[in-house]
Amino acid sequence: MSRYRSGFTIVELLIVIVVIGILAAITIVVYNGIQQRGRDAGRKSDVAAIAKALHLYQIDNGPMYTSSGCGSGGNGNGWFNHNYSPPGNNMNTCLKIGGYLSKDIKDTAINCGVGELSCHAYMKYTCIQSTVTTTYVYANLENEGHTVTDTDGTCASSLDTDYGMNYFVKLTY
Repeated sequence: MSRYRSGFTIVELLIVIVVIGILAAITIVVYNGIQQRGRDAGRKSDVAAIAKALHLYQIDNGPMYTSSGCGSGGNGNGWFNHNYSPPGNNMNTCLKIGGYLSKDIKDTAINCGVGELSCHAYMKYTCIQSTVTTTYVYANLENEGHTVTDTDGTCASSLDTDYGMNYFVKLTY
């Protein structure tokens, strides 16, 4: 008669638990990266939709920066979804009411506050560069690196350091 019972030893069980833990950790890291890339792809698509809507608006009405009543001070610049005074004049609403957007474009981030580097929101600025009117639509991508030169040469070159913007689309009229 054998003195040993059949079954696993504590060492074998610990090895199995450690291996399962390592595999779970790898899976979580990969999954988070996939989610970030997915949100960034959505942000790039949103920026392209905003740029297209602004281009169509410009064809019908001229550039949004010329007293459109939308955005910061009614000049069409600033945060895309922020309700500047008077309420309801955010660029998203203006483009939607005008028929240039079919739905609200809002970032997937929750609880965004102005000035938070972790906030992923959209901004728009128009300026005249060498007699050419240029509009930039900015976004903050999660999976892209941030440098202090990401928005250099654009209308608002400090958006990279002030708000973490690291992606933009340029429209020239």
